[in-house]
Amino acid sequence: MFTIAARAGRRIRINDVWLPGLDLKRSPAGDTDRFDAMCVGWYCDGQTVHDDFIRLAAPAEMDATAGFLRCEDAQGHGITFRRSAVRDVGMAATVCAPGGAAEFETWGALDSPTASPTVSMNIDTPFGGTHYIGWRRLNFQGRFRLPTGEETLQGVGFFQRVCLNVPLFPWKWIWAIFPDQSIFTAYLPYLGLNLFRKGYRFFRSERLEGATLPIKPSAHWIPPGGAPIPFDSISATPRLGRGPYPQFDVVAGSAAGDHIRFTAAPYGLSRFYIDRPVLGGLVETHWNYNEFMFRLDDLAGQIAGRPLRRETVGQAYGSFEYTYGLGL
Repeated sequence: MFTIAARAGRRIRINDVWLPGLDLKRSPAGDTDRFDAMCVGWYCDGQTVHDDFIRLAAPAEMDATAGFLRCEDAQGHGITFRRSAVRDVGMAATVCAPGGAAEFETWGALDSPTASPTVSMNIDTPFGGTHYIGWRRLNFQGRFRLPTGEETLQGVGFFQRVCLNVPLFPWKWIWAIFPDQSIFTAYLPYLGLNLFRKGYRFFRSERLEGATLPIKPSAHWIPPGGAPIPFDSISATPRLGRGPYPQFDVVAGSAAGDHIRFTAAPYGLSRFYIDRPVLGGLVETHWNYNEFMFRLDDLAGQIAGRPLRRETVGQAYGSFEYTYGLGL
């Protein structure tokens, strides 16, 4: 996973690295915008998540006409995303890190909202807004030079671009893929008692950890080559004390009779957190992003009359975002 991140503020801190924040009054030069940002990247070797592959602050340049976003330091380390020169729906990426590198491309199809970038949320009010682009199923292929060795990888993944002009609120986000490329995905913004929590920690009580108020959650089952099947209800309850990471009991259902239940059992974690001094530096606001790579256990349910069990659909894996805090 590779990310370029920025946020407003005179001075901000991302993953304990200080950098200038976005100046909301800056004036882009034509189609070119320049600002300071943070590059973050991690990889998983199948057993462990290594979340320090790249982590650096650098100047960023975004050019709408040329179709690229580049964040690179004076040593040439950084990340570049650019529009594909050969595909109608495609993006290429170049990553240069102190301990490795990557060069890969992603692509999809224009005739499917699942296989192409789609505006999933576009809220604009006088008090702020949220703009979200999701690419729920993309193909990728490329060469990765990692500390564990060099290899060519290809498969299926996802892309998201999140722009918030409101306080950075907490959410849970789930993306799981099955061997036949069926996908389960869910997004659960919420308010909870962990709104002012700082650092990587949890309540001792599952009841307190799970005391949340969901705000317009959504969930879908996406069969390969088919239209998304929506669920009317979705919950993702954290369970503590089962291992080094919290697990999550996920339950979704619909009035049409489609339903799914499983446990997201993480085996690795990557963290991303943003701090911003406020009130003249007297206090800091904190928002914590935890991305768990998980194995899907205890699967049960049915979709369009088809039973969902590990024996019938195979072993699924995925990514679970569990964020908390409030970024003002």
